[in-house]
Amino acid sequence: MPSKPTNTVKTPQVKEVGTKEKSHMNAITLFSAVILAIIVVTFIGAPVVQNLQRASSYTFGFYDGLPIEYLPGNYFSQQVQQLSQYYQDQFKNANLQMEKQLVWRQAFENAAQQVALKDLATKGGILVTNHAVDLALIHLPEFQKDGQFSTELFNSTSPDKMLSYRKETSNELLIREYVGDSIYGGLVSDADVAFIQKMAYPQKKFSFVVYSEKDFPDAQVLAYAKKNQKLFRSINLSRITVESQGDAERVRDLALKGTQAFADLAKTYSKDSLAQTGGALNTMLYHDLQSEFPTQADLDKVFTLKKGDLSPIFQKGKEWTIYKVVTPSTDPDFTKSSTLDDVRAYIKNNDRGVLEDYLMAQAQTFSKEAASTSFALAAKKDSRTLETTDYTSLNFDNLSLFPSISKASKNPAFQNLAANEDFFKKAFALPKGSVSQPILASPYVLVVRVDDVRDSAPPPAQGTKIALPTPEITSDQVLQMAEKDRSQTLQQNLLNTPLFQDHFNATFSQLR
Repeated sequence: MPSKPTNTVKTPQVKEVGTKEKSHMNAITLFSAVILAIIVVTFIGAPVVQNLQRASSYTFGFYDGLPIEYLPGNYFSQQVQQLSQYYQDQFKNANLQMEKQLVWRQAFENAAQQVALKDLATKGGILVTNHAVDLALIHLPEFQKDGQFSTELFNSTSPDKMLSYRKETSNELLIREYVGDSIYGGLVSDADVAFIQKMAYPQKKFSFVVYSEKDFPDAQVLAYAKKNQKLFRSINLSRITVESQGDAERVRDLALKGTQAFADLAKTYSKDSLAQTGGALNTMLYHDLQSEFPTQADLDKVFTLKKGDLSPIFQKGKEWTIYKVVTPSTDPDFTKSSTLDDVRAYIKNNDRGVLEDYLMAQAQTFSKEAASTSFALAAKKDSRTLETTDYTSLNFDNLSLFPSISKASKNPAFQNLAANEDFFKKAFALPKGSVSQPILASPYVLVVRVDDVRDSAPPPAQGTKIALPTPEITSDQVLQMAEKDRSQTLQQNLLNTPLFQDHFNATFSQLR
């Protein structure tokens, strides 16, 4: 039978910072030991300051129930001062209110991380000994004079200030120990190091061709334009935007009477950004106006109006808008290069699938041709520039340990493949001499050929003498990568938890 649950709380194994067997500190000199004695005697002999006057504080959030508060003199306030000085030096003409909020937000996040790290360190069983604090106090800048510890400065420090120094130093040591254990504490086994070193191979060298937006011909642009002619019709409008149905009806009645020009009514009553210019939208294309109107049917209705006509009142959200037709709608002139440029830009920004489908089809034709003849002949036949790369590993997202995809070629199309899953699946599955299927890497499409594969480091050039072969990736590099990864993980996850409650905006508004 399972044992009966008890109410006993299992306490974590305590790790003391500053004990002889656990300390990360170096041994102190005899001179430091004498100074240390002064610190201990002075602190212990000082009267305990009680009932300190507590200045008003602001609580910006909580971590696991612990307040993240701003209090004059604490870590949060120090961060505000330091960051304020930094931003003042960097952005002398910046928006003061925006700068203030940026400073306080960053200071808040720094303070929140401090609270979180201290909480995690305490729960992890880390303790800071008085001995460790005493050692650290020796090196505080506040007690240095001419590069040495000053007993005069130390003894002249008030008891409450000394208490503050000890508390801050203890917190710093506690956090430093936790962060150090989290980042540097775990070892990487020899087997793991060897496995990671082997990941540098195989390395492949590629030839490739690129299809880009410039390969989308004018004939395709024109065909698209004719099929979607409505999108490229134009009209010249002015508008008035108000904040209620009643206001819209009154303004529209005034416009219908004609006693005041529409532009003057816009300057008087309109609440949008065009009021000062008399509501002039100027000439716009149908597709640019789609976001202006509640529905496509409403936009179609406006495009049927004649010169000088007023539109019905359109409500969108909490705004009511009236339009006046300055110049009625006109059909696009596709004989003009500027019109086709507009169509091409629309395809690129709003209907990219049409462009990509065309490029993929062209690349597929090339891939078949290259597989049946040769890559070079297919490139020549299709007027493609054939490019080659250096050797590179299966290195998704350019990890620093391995040869970088982005450094294997100077062509931006190939450089952009570093985080392209389709490329790695297609290109690195191929044997030497094989040609890939088209690889979409918007705004490009590529086809690659595996020119060569090497499974280990190349031998030294003839005549070169080396004592022993060394791995391209050292164990130190693997450890550095592990430490960097742990550091990033710790920083990313520290406040990404339900334990963190962010009340910054509500509290910051009280400071304005």
